[in-house]
Amino acid sequence: MRIGGPFLAALLALLACGALAQDESQPPALKLPVGGRVRIRTQAAPGDWIKGTLASADSGSIALVPEGAPPLGPNELRLPREAVTRLELVTGKKRQWLRGLVIGAALGVAMGLAIDVDPVRCEFDDNYACSRGEALGLMGGTLGAVGAGIGALVRSDVWTPVGLDALGPPPVRVTLAEGPGGLALGVSVRF
Repeated sequence: MRIGGPFLAALLALLACGALAQDESQPPALKLPVGGRVRIRTQAAPGDWIKGTLASADSGSIALVPEGAPPLGPNELRLPREAVTRLELVTGKKRQWLRGLVIGAALGVAMGLAIDVDPVRCEFDDNYACSRGEALGLMGGTLGAVGAGIGALVRSDVWTPVGLDALGPPPVRVTLAEGPGGLALGVSVRF
């Protein structure tokens, strides 16, 4: 009975090593969220984005419903994986308050340079600034705050690139190799 303990430990260690060594060359295929917003670039139109809702994605093809497609009827666009050069997925929304602040402050400084400055009339008339610095600070600060407020209301999509290789190998792979006896044709099918 004493032989059983070390034998069982050695057997478990051997099985664990075998399980870890199984097909480490190919990571598991990436599963993208169906119904998520995506944008795709293709080889046929490398500068244009095709935006839409993801219908399916695997190693053979990527299907999406383009923006503006009719709600009824055949509206799915299916592209072969080889035709897609770039795929990006929306992962969130980002507020644009900093951009609004910068644009508002820049406009305010430009307006501050155009405002009339008169140190005498400013004491009796609110349409005049007492100094150029006051005009720049007042207009830059006011329009900067307004721009930041507007920018906080504006939200834009955050796009994250998806590695197309992560979709896995194609379901059917045909290889042609030259060997010592001539050409060799290989076909592999993945389920």
